[in-house]
Amino acid sequence: MRIRALSIFALLALTAASARADVVDDAFARGNALAAAGDYAGAVRAYEDAEALLPGRSAALSFNLGTAYAQLGELGPATYHLRRALQPQAEASVDIAEAARRNLGVVRQRAEVAAAAANLQIDRPETWRDAALSALRSPAFGWLSVIAGWLALLLWIARSRYREAARSALAGLAAVLAALYVLIGGLHGYALRTELGAPQAIALPAKLEVREGPSIHRKTLFTVQGGSRLSLVERGSGWGRVRLPGGLEGWAPLSGLGELAAPPRRLASEP
Repeated sequence: MRIRALSIFALLALTAASARADVVDDAFARGNALAAAGDYAGAVRAYEDAEALLPGRSAALSFNLGTAYAQLGELGPATYHLRRALQPQAEASVDIAEAARRNLGVVRQRAEVAAAAANLQIDRPETWRDAALSALRSPAFGWLSVIAGWLALLLWIARSRYREAARSALAGLAAVLAALYVLIGGLHGYALRTELGAPQAIALPAKLEVREGPSIHRKTLFTVQGGSRLSLVERGSGWGRVRLPGGLEGWAPLSGLGELAAPPRRLASEP
């Protein structure tokens, strides 16, 4: 199966525009220099140093981390960071989002080949519903709902100052805005509840064993390909009950899962 090349332009050329401290800039620049020299393991360590010091989220940094991990062939961490680069909180530019999607597609192809070769379980490709829920979780939809609600309220209050014809038009517009408030707010709330009820996580190891119970001594039910997307439906004592989109379910160590909604994981220093 032909695998496309990774896009590394942003890996080498972007600057840490969103960084707030010189030490973050230095770590980011050090990572870029190491990546340019082909030392991707060193680049990963430098980028993770920068990410640990960054007060917010940086799409450029997540993209660089994911791309460096992809160059190392570590598909789980690569998928984890590239997906984080595409989350609304990262506020990715058009160029970074396009490059992240392209690299994620390359990593996905590699994961599918590896899963087929080793007979491992892998998540199904994302559907339109997954993409829609991801977009609806964006804070922009929450603000849009709030603005529509306030405008509806203001128009309803202001209509009493106008003549009959104008009052009817304003009342109609207020009703439309109120409907948008309910619809957009409801969809945004549903998407957030879906994420909170079963947060999305990425299988980080090359092969993640899923067991019938929360213990290393329990029977292995199946093994998941690194980079697969899982839902974390329950936690307990360092273990999580995970579910593949197709419905397969079992227990996996939380250390092997990268939660997309949680703070970033430091992976380079872990065994």
